[in-house]
Amino acid sequence: MEILKYIVISLLSLSAFIIFCFAVKSKKTLKTLFLNGFMGVCLLAIIDLTSRFTGVHIPINLYTVAGSAVFGIPALIGFLLLGFIF
Repeated sequence: MEILKYIVISLLSLSAFIIFCFAVKSKKTLKTLFLNGFMGVCLLAIIDLTSRFTGVHIPINLYTVAGSAVFGIPALIGFLLLGFIF
């Protein structure tokens, strides 16, 4: 099971790099990165608010908020996958 954790962390890192590359290719790098982080935090809040109905729960702490703010949607997907695996 330890290898799955490293695979998920590697995929998260790769997706963050891809997001950064797409943001640099666009002419509005800061706006793209800000919107990505904003969407990540908003989706984290939506997942937390609907957890009673859906049964999907991501705990709100410093690491999940920072991860979703920096990496956006790929971090949330990674958190969900880690929650289902472990």
